[in-house]
Amino acid sequence: MKMFQMITLGGFALLDTGGVPLAIQTRKQMALLAYLAVHPEKVFTRAILAPIFWGRDDEVRSRHSLSQALYDLKRVVGSDVVCTHGQMVWIGKETIKVDALELIRLAGDSRAEASHTADRLYQGDFLAGMALDEEPFDHWLLAEQERFRRIAQRSIGALISTGGEPLDNDDLLRVSRSLLKVDPFDEQAHCRIMEIYARQGVRSLAIAHFEKLAADLDRELDTRPSVRLVSTYQAIRDNAGHVSATPYRIEDYAFIVEQIPQPVVVTDMNHRIVGWNERSEQVFGFSKSEMFGRSLTMLYAPNRDSRLADDILGLALERGSWAGDVTLVTKGGSCSRQRRIVAPLYSPEGRCVGAFGQGLVS
Repeated sequence: MKMFQMITLGGFALLDTGGVPLAIQTRKQMALLAYLAVHPEKVFTRAILAPIFWGRDDEVRSRHSLSQALYDLKRVVGSDVVCTHGQMVWIGKETIKVDALELIRLAGDSRAEASHTADRLYQGDFLAGMALDEEPFDHWLLAEQERFRRIAQRSIGALISTGGEPLDNDDLLRVSRSLLKVDPFDEQAHCRIMEIYARQGVRSLAIAHFEKLAADLDRELDTRPSVRLVSTYQAIRDNAGHVSATPYRIEDYAFIVEQIPQPVVVTDMNHRIVGWNERSEQVFGFSKSEMFGRSLTMLYAPNRDSRLADDILGLALERGSWAGDVTLVTKGGSCSRQRRIVAPLYSPEGRCVGAFGQGLVS
């Protein structure tokens, strides 16, 4: 027997056994098939289904529309998948694998592998964009979307809970951001992000994150950050003098940096320049002695905006690297648009100690 795959988290798609998407004619037919598929053990009557999807039509017309939709769906997946018998309608047992039902199963599994799978599986709201302007279906859809958000939040959140399996900073940051896609105000995720930034030595990013969250809470929910969020923020802010950092010595690797034919800048976690190769001297006009210990922001035109450095480093930490165009100024005062790649640098112990930036110029 064929086993189709239905994607409902983040949208809708129906795939055949080879993973090829199948075309379904109308949105209502997609919604009807999804509605049946997420109730695999349930038998419906036509009298129940018709008003859910064609409630604004009279009874005769809605019944006819349902019959036509069922006929069209059978042509796509077969009568052993969409089953009918008189007034009864149901989905054949074990004919469609639905990602939303798999998410429910994973939520009942306490193993870390299940939570990782749930993280990969949840790509957005259940049947996103599938509202039909039919009150019975749309009410059901809203309730299901909220239910699956909570299921995903609980399963994915287990990865970053204090009792969960230890993850490195990169994975913690990624999972925390996944949670914020489920719930933009997930308290645990916001706390973890601030704590990760603090451990990586970028306290300014942690503070900026809290300030943005506080503004969003005030604007969107007319509320203030919780006691837990405030406590996390205050601990990071007040512990500034206790953050230890082993100096990053670019001198130990200068022979490698000097061989790179593109301008290279290495900075510590406070954006101070600790590495400046010969090609950078040629492009920007500043010597090593002029640049060591200076802030990278002195190169940013026109306003030397420190937030740009924070944003770039934050994205590099989150994604593993960052690439983009920035406007830079030379010693002579001329400005040019330059393509740059920035990647975080880590100590042997796994702590982020700085960033490596390379410009792509001819």
